[in-house]
Parts: sequence; structure tokens; C-alpha cells
Amino acid sequence: METKTIPFASGSIEVTDSKISFRSAVKDIKQFQSMERHNMGHVNSEQYTYLGIMPIQLALRSLLFGVMLAVIAIAADIQFFSVVGVAAIVFGLVTFNLDLWVDGFLGTRFGYQLCAYFFASKGHKITIQNNSGGDHIVFYVALEQLDEAMKLESYRITERPDTNPVQPIGGIHDLEKINELYQKGILTEEEFTQKKKQLLNL
Repeated sequence: METKTIPFASGSIEVTDSKISFRSAVKDIKQFQSMERHNMGHVNSEQYTYLGIMPIQLALRSLLFGVMLAVIAIAADIQFFSVVGVAAIVFGLVTFNLDLWVDGFLGTRFGYQLCAYFFASKGHKITIQNNSGGDHIVFYVALEQLDEAMKLESYRITERPDTNPVQPIGGIHDLEKINELYQKGILTEEEFTQKKKQLLNL
């Protein structure tokens, strides 16, 4: 099987004959995650909201933006800018006070939830389970990529590869092996002779 690459919002999945891997395109996620395909379990998803900025920073930026718009509205006498500027100032003040006083003292997340409602990226957190007990592969996809991510389960290998394939008996290589075992004292002379006859079909 040729390496198949499937792009997602936070990076790309690579599938080979034996492995499934994730290469991250963002700094917040482990850069490379991998597992053997025969260890691959189910693919799970949960809704996820990502806000890349702290609410207090967003509040301060909103306040600054609102003040700038209000100044422009007054200087250029544009009514629309004054309405948007006042709305930005109000949003900034509410968010600032929620984050600093309410969330800070009560340990709630009202400021974060308010900012996330308007500015967060929404998507899904995808987890590919590792049945061997190793690390799961975890990454994030956009809302419209969920179906493609859930199709990754089709790359599971349900049968474990045979790690100790049975070697056919016969040939010079096998004669050398039993001679080596005899020389080390692992096989008795009688066992050595019997195996040698077996290999030579005598």
C-alpha cells in the first residue's frame, strides 16, 4: 500500500501498510503521533471549542477598538461607527469584568464562554484509541471534516500479524542450526542424529 495522506484542520493523517500517524500543523498539539495499525482501536469524536486568546486580552482589544471607532465616528460624523464603537466598548467592559472579578473570584468560566460564543473556532476532537495501552492519537478537525475523520476506522487491521512465522524445516541452514545447538550442548548426540536424519530424509 502506498502512503495515503489525509489533510485535516490541525495536521494530516498518514496511513501505511503497518502504521497510522498524525503530523501536526499547529503548535498546541504534539507534533508527531503514531501507532501500529493492528493496535488501532475505535475512532471517537467529541465537540470542541478553541479560543486562541485569553478573554482578558480580547476584552482589552475590544475596548481599544471601540474607543478608536468612537473617535473616528466623532471626527468624521459617521453614526454607524459610533454605534459599533459603543457596542465594542460595552462588550469589552462586560468581558473584562466577568473575567477579572466573577471568574477570578468564583472560579467560573463566564468570560471564556462569552468570548467563545462569538470568537471561538468550533470543531471536533478526534481520538484514535490505542488497544495496546500506548498513547492514543489525538487531533482536531473542522465541523465539515468529521465524516472524513470517522472513516479512519476503516484502516483498522483486526488480525494481528504473525510475529513468529513457522520456518520450513530443511536445507543447509537448518542443519547448521542443529549442529550449533549440538555443539553448545543443548541437544544430545541422540537428538542431533535424529534431527539430522529427519532433515536429510533418511
